Amino acid sequence: MKKIKITLHKDGTQKIEVLGAVGESCLELTRALEQRMGTSIGQRELKPEYHQTETEQERDHEVEQ
Repeated sequence: MKKIKITLHKDGTQKIEVLGAVGESCLELTRALEQRMGTSIGQRELKPEYHQTETEQERDHEVEQ
């Protein structure tokens, strides 16, 4: 299941984190949200999942069970 976690800090900065997505799909999920928030992207950190494919994630999930 894909989820977006948004953290709003007291200093006004935000953090958007995508959970359960692989590859560039995480960027697609946040693009519209980032535009609506009207803020420029300060720093983008790509998680290891960004470099995976759907097949790799499914295989990793099967091993963990």
